[in-house]
Amino acid sequence: MNRIAMDLNRNPGFPDKKKFSPGQLKIADFIERNPEEVLFMTEQEIADRLGTSIATVSRFWRAAGYENGKAFKQKLRSAFDTTPALKLETTISKLDPSSLPLKMLEQATMHLRETAEKTEPEELQRAASLMAGARRIYVYAPGPAVALGELLSYRLSRFGMSVRMMAASGHEVLESLAHVQRDDVVVLFHFTRLLPETEVILDCVKRTNCSAVMITDREEFRYGVPVEAAFYVSRGEMGEFHSMVTPLLLVEEMILSIGLLNRDKVLSKLEVLGELRKRYADKLPRGKV
Repeated sequence: MNRIAMDLNRNPGFPDKKKFSPGQLKIADFIERNPEEVLFMTEQEIADRLGTSIATVSRFWRAAGYENGKAFKQKLRSAFDTTPALKLETTISKLDPSSLPLKMLEQATMHLRETAEKTEPEELQRAASLMAGARRIYVYAPGPAVALGELLSYRLSRFGMSVRMMAASGHEVLESLAHVQRDDVVVLFHFTRLLPETEVILDCVKRTNCSAVMITDREEFRYGVPVEAAFYVSRGEMGEFHSMVTPLLLVEEMILSIGLLNRDKVLSKLEVLGELRKRYADKLPRGKV
């Protein structure tokens, strides 16, 4: 159960589920499993999804301790808007300097195992094949994903591939989307919640009929979106410090998979780079980084 669901089961939230009717339990279970989706659903849409009446949904909110659906959504939205400081405080409150290395290793192992169980080798190969054959790759990596996007762009550019980083937010995203063509691939990093920019990019992907690859820490977002390959990466509970270990590993797997597909071309490009380094070693010595 994710952090939002656990918060809803405490105060404030669903005070005592034992008092719920079978129909109300069904609604509570749906909300706990799909908290972010519920934020944007009407009572009629919830009723239709669960095969119940709108009257049952309307009565549910008061039974759950809220005046109405709007009041519940306001509380749910505030849970999603956890500040970075609170996330870090929540995580470090469970740690001490002596336990930090082992705890981090245990958590990273857990995230890696969960991610590996949900990563299909065939899907990784499909994503690599699409990217290897693309005219150009556009990378959307907002917020903490920017380092992952830069790494992907850096490595693939070394392979001789054309890669463009997209703006993180606002109208500048459209500057890249205006040039996307059918034989391009868009790579999206989508963490925590669905951004308006992500919605716009996915709509343009659908309209352009180009290929897209998504990397997300919300498993439900892998479905129902116009992408050819979608990968789930475990990063930690909502409301806590989020690890970047698993998305980094997935990016490196993509890079190496593309390298295997374009082995001769990649090696040729890297040999050229090696020759240039030798030729200009005196004028442009390599740094310590």
